[in-house]
Amino acid sequence: MELIKQIKEAESNAKNLVEDAQKYAVQALDNAGKQKTESLNKAQQQRRKSIEQAQEEGQKQGMAESEQLKAAALQAKQLLEQKAESKMESAVNSVIEFIKNQS
Repeated sequence: MELIKQIKEAESNAKNLVEDAQKYAVQALDNAGKQKTESLNKAQQQRRKSIEQAQEEGQKQGMAESEQLKAAALQAKQLLEQKAESKMESAVNSVIEFIKNQS
């Protein structure tokens, strides 16, 4: 009788161990899935953040380059205007002399 009782207890314990192991396995799979999803979400957020930072940096660099080009263009325009102005008087005088000589 005692032996049968011990066998039944051993079977019950074994059954409980198997059920606990199954529960643990299910939890482990759930946790692994959650961790994988979490890792993917974090990676996606990091990519988005990196892209946004790169865009911001690109905009800053583009604006700086644009300002430099504007300044260089303004300087070139002013230089050209100065050269034209300095030659304008001479050109006007030449035209006036030409017209006087034609009359």
